[in-house]
Amino acid sequence: MKKIALFLIILFINNNTLGNEAYFVLSEKEIQIETDFNGKEIIIFGIFEPKEDTIISIKGPNMDTKILKKEKLFGFWFNTKKIIYKELPSIFFLASSAPIQDILNKEAIIKEKLYFDDLLTSIITQRNFIEQKNLNEWKNNLISIKTKEDLYKEYEFKNIENKLFQTRVFFPSQSVPGKYQVTIYQIKDKIILSKKNKVILIRKSGIGDKIYKFAHEQSAAYGLLSILFAVLSGLIAATVFRRI
Repeated sequence: MKKIALFLIILFINNNTLGNEAYFVLSEKEIQIETDFNGKEIIIFGIFEPKEDTIISIKGPNMDTKILKKEKLFGFWFNTKKIIYKELPSIFFLASSAPIQDILNKEAIIKEKLYFDDLLTSIITQRNFIEQKNLNEWKNNLISIKTKEDLYKEYEFKNIENKLFQTRVFFPSQSVPGKYQVTIYQIKDKIILSKKNKVILIRKSGIGDKIYKFAHEQSAAYGLLSILFAVLSGLIAATVFRRI
């Protein structure tokens, strides 16, 4: 809150000198994931220009995302088809002063990847089937899954007396560690006048951080230890039941 109070003071002192720059602050720049992490709300506060439009985009980190399709064969269900979307943002949040399609042309939306459908237009995919006709169905299913999990979501853009804007976004408990890019666009007559970036860092803390780093940096060793732990747990359980 101290950052927001300081921001308001600077705003009222320099309101006439800001021009077309996009100025904003974050209530927090870092989120710690602990064992009892249930999600975290971040507040974005910025300057609102009445004669311009504003878009807020939050994306990251990019990772491969796999979608499977089951089919019934010989009375049993099997995963027969799959698509892997390469380097897809694990989280994608949006907020805007007006519907994005009304304030920005289609080419700019696709270039900046500023809508869920258009995000997948230039994403590279890897799949184990050839036919093209149902690719839109796969894309819609992916967006539906992400939306239901609150990983892809549009948030309210709150205009405060035509001077400031405020948006509250919520990072759910399944948010992955990494850097999340926050971008503010200032738009007029469907042209991007300026954009400004900041980063929100999500990281694990304590023993969870050590396990996470070990799993990613020493994946083979982590896999072997996990298997060994599972085997030992099974042996201990079997011994206990025999004694009972």
